[in-house]
Amino acid sequence: MPVSSTDITIDKAVRRRPHSRDALAATAHPGWTAQMLERLRPDWDAVVDCEVFTSTTPGSVPEEKWRRVILEFFCVVESFPKYMGITLAKTTFGRYPKDELARNWLIGNIRIEARHAQWYIDWAAAHGIGREELLRHRPHAAVAGLDAWLWSVAQRGSLAEAIAAVNYAIEGTTGEWTRLVLPAFAERYDHDKKGLAWLANHAEYDDEHPIQALEIVKDYLGAAGAPAQAELDQTENAIRRSLELFRNGFEDCFTRG
Repeated sequence: MPVSSTDITIDKAVRRRPHSRDALAATAHPGWTAQMLERLRPDWDAVVDCEVFTSTTPGSVPEEKWRRVILEFFCVVESFPKYMGITLAKTTFGRYPKDELARNWLIGNIRIEARHAQWYIDWAAAHGIGREELLRHRPHAAVAGLDAWLWSVAQRGSLAEAIAAVNYAIEGTTGEWTRLVLPAFAERYDHDKKGLAWLANHAEYDDEHPIQALEIVKDYLGAAGAPAQAELDQTENAIRRSLELFRNGFEDCFTRG
Protein backbone atom coordinates (compact mmCIF):
# COMPACT_ATOMS: atom_id res chain seq x y z
CA MET A 1 0.00 0.00 0.00
CA PRO A 2 1.44 3.41 -0.93
CA VAL A 3 2.48 5.64 1.95
CA SER A 4 1.30 9.23 1.76
CA SER A 5 3.29 12.27 2.78
CA THR A 6 0.76 12.79 5.56
CA ASP A 7 1.54 9.32 6.99
CA ILE A 8 5.25 10.10 6.94
CA THR A 9 4.69 13.44 8.70
CA ILE A 10 2.58 11.81 11.41
CA ASP A 11 5.11 9.02 11.88
CA LYS A 12 7.96 11.50 12.31
CA ALA A 13 5.93 13.50 14.81
CA VAL A 14 5.19 10.40 16.86
CA ARG A 15 8.86 9.36 16.85
CA ARG A 16 9.94 12.84 17.94
CA ARG A 17 7.59 12.81 20.93
CA PRO A 18 9.61 11.93 24.05
CA HIS A 19 8.58 8.82 25.97
CA SER A 20 7.84 9.71 29.59
CA ARG A 21 10.06 6.85 30.80
CA ASP A 22 13.07 8.23 28.93
CA ALA A 23 12.29 11.86 29.69
CA LEU A 24 12.04 11.10 33.41
CA ALA A 25 15.37 9.31 33.69
CA ALA A 26 17.39 10.19 36.78
CA THR A 27 19.23 13.51 36.71
CA ALA A 28 21.73 15.03 39.11
CA HIS A 29 19.98 16.41 42.16
CA PRO A 30 20.13 20.16 42.71
CA GLY A 31 21.31 21.13 46.16
CA TRP A 32 17.82 21.61 47.59
CA THR A 33 16.79 18.09 46.56
CA ALA A 34 19.90 16.43 47.93
CA GLN A 35 19.47 18.26 51.24
CA MET A 36 15.82 17.28 51.47
CA LEU A 37 16.60 13.61 50.84
CA GLU A 38 19.34 13.70 53.45
CA ARG A 39 16.93 15.08 56.03
CA LEU A 40 14.42 12.37 55.14
CA ARG A 41 16.91 9.48 55.27
CA PRO A 42 16.20 8.51 58.93
CA ASP A 43 12.45 8.32 58.21
CA TRP A 44 13.05 6.29 55.05
CA ASP A 45 15.36 3.85 56.82
CA ALA A 46 12.89 3.48 59.70
CA VAL A 47 10.40 1.95 57.25
CA VAL A 48 12.84 -0.43 55.58
CA ASP A 49 14.29 -1.49 58.95
CA CYS A 50 10.92 -2.48 60.43
CA GLU A 51 11.22 -5.72 62.40
CA VAL A 52 8.71 -7.54 60.22
CA PHE A 53 11.20 -7.23 57.35
CA THR A 54 14.44 -7.78 59.21
CA SER A 55 13.00 -10.92 60.87
CA THR A 56 11.96 -12.40 57.52
CA THR A 57 14.77 -14.53 56.11
CA PRO A 58 14.90 -17.81 54.16
CA GLY A 59 13.64 -20.50 56.49
CA SER A 60 12.16 -17.96 58.91
CA VAL A 61 8.93 -16.24 57.86
CA PRO A 62 6.82 -15.01 60.80
CA GLU A 63 3.58 -16.43 59.43
CA GLU A 64 1.00 -14.71 61.62
CA LYS A 65 2.73 -11.32 61.42
CA TRP A 66 2.66 -11.47 57.63
CA ARG A 67 -0.92 -12.69 57.61
CA ARG A 68 -1.80 -9.51 59.48
CA VAL A 69 0.30 -7.36 57.12
CA ILE A 70 -1.37 -8.83 54.04
CA LEU A 71 -4.86 -8.33 55.43
CA GLU A 72 -4.23 -4.83 56.73
CA PHE A 73 -2.54 -3.31 53.69
CA PHE A 74 -4.97 -4.53 51.03
CA CYS A 75 -6.94 -1.31 51.43
CA VAL A 76 -3.87 0.71 50.36
CA VAL A 77 -3.04 -1.58 47.42
CA GLU A 78 -6.64 -1.52 46.19
CA SER A 79 -6.83 2.26 46.50
CA PHE A 80 -3.45 3.05 44.97
CA PRO A 81 -4.68 3.72 41.41
CA LYS A 82 -7.45 5.85 42.92
CA TYR A 83 -4.96 8.06 44.77
CA MET A 84 -3.15 8.49 41.45
CA GLY A 85 -6.38 9.21 39.61
CA ILE A 86 -7.05 12.13 41.92
CA THR A 87 -3.49 13.35 41.42
CA LEU A 88 -3.96 13.10 37.65
CA ALA A 89 -6.75 15.67 37.88
CA LYS A 90 -4.16 18.22 39.02
CA THR A 91 -2.24 18.03 35.73
CA THR A 92 -2.91 20.01 32.56
CA PHE A 93 -1.73 19.38 29.02
CA GLY A 94 1.36 21.44 28.45
CA ARG A 95 0.37 24.59 30.32
CA TYR A 96 3.40 24.28 32.56
CA PRO A 97 6.94 22.99 31.85
CA LYS A 98 6.93 19.17 31.50
CA ASP A 99 3.36 18.97 32.79
CA GLU A 100 2.45 16.64 29.93
CA LEU A 101 5.13 14.21 31.11
CA ALA A 102 3.57 14.01 34.58
CA ARG A 103 0.14 13.48 33.03
CA ASN A 104 1.29 10.68 30.74
CA TRP A 105 3.33 9.06 33.51
CA LEU A 106 0.35 8.94 35.85
CA ILE A 107 -1.93 7.52 33.15
CA GLY A 108 0.59 4.78 32.36
CA ASN A 109 1.11 3.92 36.02
CA ILE A 110 -2.61 3.77 36.74
CA ARG A 111 -2.85 1.07 34.06
CA ILE A 112 -0.07 -0.85 35.79
CA GLU A 113 -1.57 -0.41 39.26
CA ALA A 114 -4.88 -1.79 38.00
CA ARG A 115 -3.29 -5.27 37.91
CA HIS A 116 -1.79 -5.09 41.38
CA ALA A 117 -4.94 -5.83 43.38
CA GLN A 118 -5.27 -9.22 41.66
CA TRP A 119 -1.58 -9.98 42.19
CA TYR A 120 -2.06 -9.08 45.85
CA ILE A 121 -5.07 -11.41 46.10
CA ASP A 122 -2.87 -14.16 44.65
CA TRP A 123 -0.22 -13.40 47.29
CA ALA A 124 -2.88 -13.63 50.00
CA ALA A 125 -4.05 -16.98 48.62
CA ALA A 126 -0.49 -18.33 48.71
CA HIS A 127 -0.41 -17.33 52.38
CA GLY A 128 -3.69 -19.09 53.14
CA ILE A 129 -5.97 -16.04 53.05
CA GLY A 130 -9.13 -16.42 50.96
CA ARG A 131 -10.43 -13.73 48.63
CA GLU A 132 -13.59 -13.09 50.66
CA GLU A 133 -11.68 -12.75 53.93
CA LEU A 134 -9.34 -10.25 52.31
CA LEU A 135 -12.14 -8.21 50.75
CA ARG A 136 -14.18 -8.12 53.96
CA HIS A 137 -11.27 -7.10 56.17
CA ARG A 138 -11.35 -3.61 57.65
CA PRO A 139 -7.97 -2.24 58.74
CA HIS A 140 -7.12 -1.21 62.27
CA ALA A 141 -6.34 2.40 63.14
CA ALA A 142 -2.68 2.47 62.10
CA VAL A 143 -3.16 1.34 58.49
CA ALA A 144 -6.53 3.10 58.23
CA GLY A 145 -4.66 6.29 59.15
CA LEU A 146 -2.20 5.76 56.31
CA ASP A 147 -5.02 5.18 53.85
CA ALA A 148 -6.84 8.32 55.03
CA TRP A 149 -3.66 10.38 54.73
CA LEU A 150 -2.96 9.20 51.17
CA TRP A 151 -6.52 10.08 50.13
CA SER A 152 -6.12 13.48 51.78
CA VAL A 153 -2.78 14.42 50.24
CA ALA A 154 -3.94 13.25 46.81
CA GLN A 155 -7.01 15.49 47.10
CA ARG A 156 -5.65 18.54 48.91
CA GLY A 157 -1.94 18.61 48.24
CA SER A 158 -0.16 20.11 45.27
CA LEU A 159 0.95 17.88 42.39
CA ALA A 160 4.42 17.72 43.96
CA GLU A 161 3.10 16.85 47.42
CA ALA A 162 0.80 14.12 46.10
CA ILE A 163 3.37 12.40 43.88
CA ALA A 164 6.05 12.73 46.55
CA ALA A 165 3.84 11.32 49.31
CA VAL A 166 2.25 8.50 47.30
CA ASN A 167 4.62 7.46 44.53
CA TYR A 168 8.00 8.45 45.88
CA ALA A 169 7.58 7.58 49.56
CA ILE A 170 5.33 4.52 49.43
CA GLU A 171 6.56 2.93 46.20
CA GLY A 172 10.16 3.76 46.96
CA THR A 173 10.29 2.08 50.35
CA THR A 174 8.13 -0.79 49.06
CA GLY A 175 10.71 -1.48 46.38
CA GLU A 176 13.37 -1.79 49.09
CA TRP A 177 11.48 -3.96 51.57
CA THR A 178 10.16 -6.31 48.88
CA ARG A 179 13.72 -6.93 47.72
CA LEU A 180 14.64 -7.78 51.32
CA VAL A 181 11.88 -10.33 51.90
CA LEU A 182 11.46 -11.81 48.40
CA PRO A 183 14.06 -14.61 48.87
CA ALA A 184 12.30 -15.79 52.04
CA PHE A 185 8.88 -15.84 50.38
CA ALA A 186 10.25 -17.51 47.24
CA GLU A 187 11.43 -20.37 49.46
CA ARG A 188 8.25 -20.34 51.55
CA TYR A 189 5.99 -20.60 48.47
CA ASP A 190 8.28 -23.01 46.63
CA HIS A 191 8.96 -20.38 43.91
CA ASP A 192 5.28 -20.21 42.91
CA LYS A 193 5.24 -17.41 40.33
CA LYS A 194 1.57 -16.61 40.81
CA GLY A 195 1.87 -16.25 44.57
CA LEU A 196 5.06 -14.20 44.25
CA ALA A 197 3.95 -11.88 41.44
CA TRP A 198 3.11 -8.87 43.64
CA LEU A 199 6.35 -9.07 45.61
CA ALA A 200 8.51 -9.82 42.57
CA ASN A 201 7.09 -7.03 40.43
CA HIS A 202 7.47 -4.45 43.17
CA ALA A 203 11.01 -5.57 43.88
CA GLU A 204 11.82 -5.16 40.18
CA TYR A 205 10.05 -2.01 38.98
CA ASP A 206 9.81 0.03 42.14
CA ASP A 207 13.46 0.96 41.86
CA GLU A 208 12.46 2.88 38.71
CA HIS A 209 9.09 4.42 39.61
CA PRO A 210 10.31 6.39 42.65
CA ILE A 211 13.16 7.83 40.56
CA GLN A 212 10.65 8.98 37.96
CA ALA A 213 8.32 10.32 40.66
CA LEU A 214 11.16 12.33 42.17
CA GLU A 215 12.01 13.76 38.75
CA ILE A 216 8.42 15.00 38.44
CA VAL A 217 8.66 16.57 41.89
CA LYS A 218 11.95 18.25 40.94
CA ASP A 219 10.48 19.55 37.68
CA TYR A 220 7.40 20.91 39.45
CA LEU A 221 9.17 22.58 42.35
CA GLY A 222 12.18 23.77 40.37
CA ALA A 223 10.38 25.05 37.29
CA ALA A 224 11.41 28.63 38.09
CA GLY A 225 14.75 27.81 39.70
CA ALA A 226 15.11 27.13 43.40
CA PRO A 227 11.66 26.41 44.89
CA ALA A 228 9.96 28.65 47.39
CA GLN A 229 10.79 27.50 50.89
CA ALA A 230 7.11 27.03 51.77
CA GLU A 231 6.55 24.68 48.82
CA LEU A 232 9.69 22.72 49.62
CA ASP A 233 8.71 22.39 53.28
CA GLN A 234 5.21 21.20 52.39
CA THR A 235 6.54 18.56 50.02
CA GLU A 236 9.17 17.34 52.49
CA ASN A 237 6.56 17.16 55.24
CA ALA A 238 4.22 15.19 52.97
CA ILE A 239 6.93 12.60 52.30
CA ARG A 240 7.81 12.38 55.99
CA ARG A 241 4.18 11.91 56.99
CA SER A 242 3.76 9.04 54.52
CA LEU A 243 6.91 7.37 55.81
CA GLU A 244 5.87 7.77 59.45
CA LEU A 245 2.41 6.31 58.85
CA PHE A 246 3.77 3.50 56.68
CA ARG A 247 6.20 2.54 59.45
CA ASN A 248 3.45 2.78 62.07
CA GLY A 249 1.31 0.38 60.06
CA PHE A 250 4.00 -2.27 59.85
CA GLU A 251 4.96 -1.87 63.49
CA ASP A 252 1.34 -2.26 64.53
CA CYS A 253 1.04 -5.47 62.50
CA PHE A 254 4.18 -6.86 64.12
CA THR A 255 3.45 -5.95 67.73
CA ARG A 256 -0.33 -6.34 67.97
CA GLY A 257 -1.31 -9.60 69.63
